Amino acid sequence: MTLDLDSIASLRGGYILRPDLLDLGYKDRHIRQALDAGTLVRLRVGTYAPQSHQKLRAEEKYRLLCFAVLDKLPSGVVLSHQSAAAIHTGVTWGFDLETVHVTRLDGRSQRPESGVIHHAGALSESDVARVEGRPVVVPARAALEAASMAGTEAGMIQTSLVLRAGVDAGELHERLEAMRRWPGFNAVRLSVLWAAPACESVGEIRSVCMFRRGNLPIPRMQVTFFSADGREIARVDFDWEDFHHCGEFDGLEKYGRLNPHAASMPGQVLVDEKLREDSVRELSRGMSRWIWRDLHTPTATCRRIAAAMEQSRRRYGPPPRTIIV
Repeated sequence: MTLDLDSIASLRGGYILRPDLLDLGYKDRHIRQALDAGTLVRLRVGTYAPQSHQKLRAEEKYRLLCFAVLDKLPSGVVLSHQSAAAIHTGVTWGFDLETVHVTRLDGRSQRPESGVIHHAGALSESDVARVEGRPVVVPARAALEAASMAGTEAGMIQTSLVLRAGVDAGELHERLEAMRRWPGFNAVRLSVLWAAPACESVGEIRSVCMFRRGNLPIPRMQVTFFSADGREIARVDFDWEDFHHCGEFDGLEKYGRLNPHAASMPGQVLVDEKLREDSVRELSRGMSRWIWRDLHTPTATCRRIAAAMEQSRRRYGPPPRTIIV
């Protein structure tokens, strides 16, 4: 039996329910055959997606799962916590992608359900927004709820992203005050205090968290250097001015993607990035680099960066006469 599964799924926003397939003439054996053949992918019991689902990023798959779960629940239930945060920011670092979080508007709890956590809590109209027609806790509250369960680092990512997207810092702090009696409040508090909306990637935000925990000074972020005559010299992720030292998270990969030679001349990427780093050093500044795996060994990485910072401070004199923004 062959059906245009993508067209069927599009009617529900990307997924297919078992009753949809039965109504179209599928039998359970057909569903099993489609699963074995890979033309269907199981999201959860009774909920499927077409083969094209395999091409989605993990964040997109999770978004689809969240909507599929919510659509099967009665009215008066909204996506919340990590699930709402993922919907708003599209970032799921530190989240369990097998579990969907919802909150009942009536404030009453509900029995546990496989793959779904039902939270009890009073929500006002100002706490709920609609995304693609579905009720979802607003970004500021979602980020704080996520921090209360997923911890400081995951929460810091979410608070940074929502602030960068335009959420007012005053709203975030006001909601924080209202959560003082919540379990996990300390993680929530730190996620707000440590938020780094100037950062342009999850890796950069995690780097700031690493600096905090590793007792490194907090650098200025996204700094552009200009010469005295106004010529742009370089732009870096992090700058420790007192140490005459710059830092880059995954700089070679990041600039490689933006480099016009990345696909056709990978060797030229290395040359261009070396020239860029040399231009930073001409400012009488040292440079440290770290990549994603270095964030998994934060103590060792912080020690390496700290040693390089001290070396730069010993090597270079007063900061050069450049314009920095």
